[in-house]
Amino acid sequence: MNSPYWQNYKKTLPKLPQECFETAVGMILGDATMYYVSKNALIKFEQGVKQKEFLFHLFDMFSGYSFMVTPGIRFQKEKTVKSYWFQTFSFPDFTRLFLLIHEKSHGKWKKTIKVFFEINISKERLLRDYLTPKGLAYWIMCDGSLQKDNRTLILHTQSFSLEENTLLVKELNKKFNLHSRVISHKMHNYVIEIPRYDNETLVVLLEKDIIPSMLYKLPQSQIKKVC
Repeated sequence: MNSPYWQNYKKTLPKLPQECFETAVGMILGDATMYYVSKNALIKFEQGVKQKEFLFHLFDMFSGYSFMVTPGIRFQKEKTVKSYWFQTFSFPDFTRLFLLIHEKSHGKWKKTIKVFFEINISKERLLRDYLTPKGLAYWIMCDGSLQKDNRTLILHTQSFSLEENTLLVKELNKKFNLHSRVISHKMHNYVIEIPRYDNETLVVLLEKDIIPSMLYKLPQSQIKKVC
């Protein structure tokens, strides 16, 4: 897809819309994957069968920045559908996001939070400077789940270290007036727990952006307030 036509098409595109930028921030904090190709970065989105509507919702939002005309399907060995996916093309605004959540170590790019928390307060920080209530909503739709009590929300941040999770919690609590904390997960990993007494605060933050098919991600006692 590096034909002159597509290269010229990308040059005519406006800056990534604010809605897409805020959504992308939340998704890359979750399980969306970024790749640095050629001179710029791209984002790959993938969701399981249960989240099909969510994935197609994302595709509608980013379709102007993708070569794909419809999301792809990934099959299991039994030829049943495992997941749906699509990816954007490489674009300068995605590179800006990539550099906010990746650092190069030993010649390889690594997803990390540490680079945002420099002593130099002028350095951009993804949560402090760019995570909005919309971004938080997409982060939760992407990587959130409920504890067995159906009232306590978990953000599955296992890919980050204890130190990184601690920094994430600090920023979340300060920015959104939450009381989240880091808890251990399956002995060797860590996740973020948002306690049930933050549920009403969460609803106020998220109610405009949670799509109907993803309401099951919210504490069950709060769903009626969103609907």
